[in-house]
Amino acid sequence: MVYLIISIIFMVLLAVVTRIGTRSGAGPLGMNAVFRGTAGVIMLVVAISTTDSSSIEQVWRLTGWSGLIAAMFFFWAGFAAIKAVQLGHLSISWTVLRCSMILPTLASLFYWHEVPLCPASRTLIMRLGGIAVVTLAVVLLGLDHARNKRALASGGSAKGGSKAWVLWLMAAFLGQGGWEIMLRSTRTLPDDQSRFFFVTIVFMGAFLITLPVMVAVKAKLGRKELFYGSMLGVCGLLASGSRVWALRDIDGIIVFPVTTVSVMILVQIAGAAIWREKVGKWGLVGFAAAVIGVLALTIRF
Repeated sequence: MVYLIISIIFMVLLAVVTRIGTRSGAGPLGMNAVFRGTAGVIMLVVAISTTDSSSIEQVWRLTGWSGLIAAMFFFWAGFAAIKAVQLGHLSISWTVLRCSMILPTLASLFYWHEVPLCPASRTLIMRLGGIAVVTLAVVLLGLDHARNKRALASGGSAKGGSKAWVLWLMAAFLGQGGWEIMLRSTRTLPDDQSRFFFVTIVFMGAFLITLPVMVAVKAKLGRKELFYGSMLGVCGLLASGSRVWALRDIDGIIVFPVTTVSVMILVQIAGAAIWREKVGKWGLVGFAAAVIGVLALTIRF
C-alpha cells in the first residue's frame, strides 16, 4: 500500500510540474529528454549496484525486449502529454490521459483472460460497460474544453488550438495506454532484480530515443528544460517506478483504478486551486462519468 500511495502523490506532482514547466516556456522535447534521462541515470546507478553481473543475461531474457517496447510507448506518452498540457486544460488533459486505462483493461480481458469471455458474466458486462462510460467521459471532457476555448478566444484560433490539443491528447492517450499494458505485464516477473532492470531499460530507452529526435528538429535545451526536466525525472521515476512494486504486492485490478481515480480528482483540485481552471457542465458530467467508468472496470462479482 505504501508504494501505491507514493505512486499517486508523485503522479499528481508530475502533472503540476508539467504545467508549471510549459507555462514557463520550457520546450516540450527538451524537457521530455531531460525527464527521461534523469530518471534513466538514477535507475542505471541503482541497477548496476544491485544487479549481479552473472545474472544480467538471464534478466535481459526476462525483461529486455519488453522493456524496449515499453520505452517507445513511454517516450511518446511523455512528449505528447507535455504538448497536450501546453495547449490545453491541465485537469481535463490529465483526466483523459488517465482514462487510457481502458487499453490495459481490454488487454486484461482479451489477452490475459482475467475474466472469462464465454459465457458472459456480470463482471465481463461491467468491464465492457465501464469501457463505454469512460469513452463517453473522454468525449464529454473534450467537448467541454472546446466550448471553453471558443468562449475565451475568437475566430478560427480557438478551433485550431482545440484541434491541435485533441490530436496531441489522443497521441498521449494511446502512448500511455501502451505503456500501461507493458507495465501490467511485469506482474509475472519473478524478483525485484528483474523489476529494477525493466524500469531501467524503460527510462534509459526512452532517453536514447529522444536524443536523435532532438538533433533532427534542433530542439532547444536550456536552463528551463534542464531544471523542469530534472524535476519531472524525479517525480516520474517515483510515480512509475513505485507502481511496479505496488503491482508486486497488490492486484492490478486494484492498483490501476485506485491510481486513476485518485490522480484524476487530485489533479482537478490542483488545477482549480493553482490556475483557477474552470470546468463547465459537460466537464463535470465527464469527470463523474470517468470516475463511474473506472469503478465499473474494477467491480467484481
